[in-house]
Amino acid sequence: MNTLSSLPLPESATRSRSHVMHATLLGTGSALPSRVIDNRYFVDELQLDTTPDWIVTKTGIEERRYAEPGQDVIGLAADAGLSALEASGLTPDQVDLIIVATSSSPYAMPSTACLVQEALDATNALAFDLNNACAGFAYALDAGIRYLQTGPQNALVIGADLGSRLVDPQDRGTVIFFGDGAGAAVLSADGEGRVLASRLYSRGTNVPLHVPTGGTMTMDGRAIWQFVNEILPTTIRQLCDDAGVRPSDISLLVPHQANSKMIVAATESLGIPIERIALNLHRYGNTLAGSIPIALDEAVRAGRVQSGDLVLTIGFGAGLAWGGSLLQI
Repeated sequence: MNTLSSLPLPESATRSRSHVMHATLLGTGSALPSRVIDNRYFVDELQLDTTPDWIVTKTGIEERRYAEPGQDVIGLAADAGLSALEASGLTPDQVDLIIVATSSSPYAMPSTACLVQEALDATNALAFDLNNACAGFAYALDAGIRYLQTGPQNALVIGADLGSRLVDPQDRGTVIFFGDGAGAAVLSADGEGRVLASRLYSRGTNVPLHVPTGGTMTMDGRAIWQFVNEILPTTIRQLCDDAGVRPSDISLLVPHQANSKMIVAATESLGIPIERIALNLHRYGNTLAGSIPIALDEAVRAGRVQSGDLVLTIGFGAGLAWGGSLLQI
């Protein structure tokens, strides 16, 4: 049986276009529950065989957020979307497209995106969900960018998940990693922004990471580390090659927030200094599809992104699925 690392990289499911695509990032937003769960919770409340220092050493996570009972992913997604719209200067009726990436919708139907549309009163939007686990926002962003090339003017792309509800609270190998949150980005076909490259991949298997319907997560942490160490630097190089730039030219790398130790290890050969990597999982843990847009929103609001900068977003997770986009803001 082939190991993950011995499998060849597949052909891209969505290859980078030969010409530059136009999409301007008008605004970002995020929404996080108020309940803070620090590492002592797993020792004092759950009585797990661990220590706060061990969790930090292995994952880089110091705390995460949990939704309150009765709080769902729809409300978080809508709040993040409204925050992004306010930052963009657009009103909900100016949105043509809403895409929500989530793996934790409270409904099998209708889609979370349609309910976010209702919550925002975005009456003119087309709305749909996209479920690709921790790579969900990367896929949703790619889809939103490509829609903008064909007619719609403004897209609201949201990543939102309640990771705390996908894990067994007694499974130390999963529960310490995951938190809840949502992030959003507003893209427009108008403006000076460009998308220099965008690529998506998948390698079908549920062995390293899966959540059965109505069940809890099973994760092989070592296999995931191996997978990310293989595909993260390779994909970043591919996106840069497509755009005719070097990894060291990237102004800000916004990766899925899975494990800070893993991200730093996988990118150390690229010449991207750590100060140019958006990392916030020490505060929020792994929020699945929410992690990239939350980190992007924090970076934008902190002034880490300026006009003309090269910003590379990259997601990876169950599926196995991964991909990213290189934007010139």
